[in-house]
Amino acid sequence: MHFLEHGCLVSYLNMMVREIRNISLAFIFLLPVLANAQNLVVNGGFEEYVSCPQEMSNLAIDIKSLTTPTKGTTDYFNECGVGDMGIPKNFKGEQKPFKGKGYAGLHLYAPNDYREYIQFELSEPLQKGKLYRISLQSSLAESSVLAMQELTVLFTKEQIQADINQNLSPPRLERFNIERYSYVNLEIDGVLYDSGKWTEASVDFVAKGYEKYIVVGNFKNNKASKKIRLETDENKPVETSYYYLDEVNVTYLRDERYELNKPFVLNQLLFEFDNFDLTEEGKKDIRKIYTHLKKHPKLLLTINGHTDELGSDPYNKYLSSRRAWTVAKYLQELGLDKNRISWEGHGEDLPVVNDFSEKGRKKNRRVEFVMTSFEDDH
Repeated sequence: MHFLEHGCLVSYLNMMVREIRNISLAFIFLLPVLANAQNLVVNGGFEEYVSCPQEMSNLAIDIKSLTTPTKGTTDYFNECGVGDMGIPKNFKGEQKPFKGKGYAGLHLYAPNDYREYIQFELSEPLQKGKLYRISLQSSLAESSVLAMQELTVLFTKEQIQADINQNLSPPRLERFNIERYSYVNLEIDGVLYDSGKWTEASVDFVAKGYEKYIVVGNFKNNKASKKIRLETDENKPVETSYYYLDEVNVTYLRDERYELNKPFVLNQLLFEFDNFDLTEEGKKDIRKIYTHLKKHPKLLLTINGHTDELGSDPYNKYLSSRRAWTVAKYLQELGLDKNRISWEGHGEDLPVVNDFSEKGRKKNRRVEFVMTSFEDDH
């Protein structure tokens, strides 16, 4: 240790203290984000149950807080289950839970449009205009002859109690007086015909504001359902598709920067005097917006261009329009559908600061963005 002089050792220790302090502060600031990511689905992991499952078709009886919205007979499996209702082996196949000790099982496809569903309640209604993510884990049971190519969830304001065992199509929902509802198609991370492991399906969506219940299942009839026939033996002649389901989650995505219907600017997307060219830093920020919009296909984007007060009104109107158009053009080059973009120039009419210094004028030479949703309410 002779090469560490006293002064160097003190400097080193001071540096370590600063690093530890920075790490601690970073952790403190991360806590609110993590705390706000709680799952809003009540018992979405199937871990709270009334009794260990002993027979088929008893999900609504064996497990807390969950119901079946139709006469379809959904199953519940648990490590404490008796006989064919246990885990990992049960009467439909073999699978360990994705997490915890229990999961559900349901037919997404069966003859005569027979369907099974699971109905969850949210701990609170979703907030209109806010961004959420729904995700779930699914695994195809070995007893299946068919594999599904898509997964859908149904959000409703009211709890469904329908005296049928067929698919919950829009006409049937309306027949049972379900007026506020929306279907959300999930994006699948992998394939749905893997019975050896769990496959995640998820999507980010903008809430309409009435969502209080979620139903998971297949809402199309047999003819319209997208499916794949598996290579099976003669012992499985009936065309069915049965899936295990675990970890159904709905979480709020804190994204204040892109809050709906509120204008925002990008710090690096500013323009030189009498110029509408994009800098590399500006393009980098635009690519972040493109990535966000690609993940959220139900969002539209409005681009508003602005100038400082120098120059004539007609010319500033033209220049601000070119700035907005240049951003819109770059987004289209990245792959964004032009029908999701609108743009307009406002000249010098809407300054962000009334500061005639070069620093203030540079802030006014900008574009602003507004994100909106184009989903229709039921």
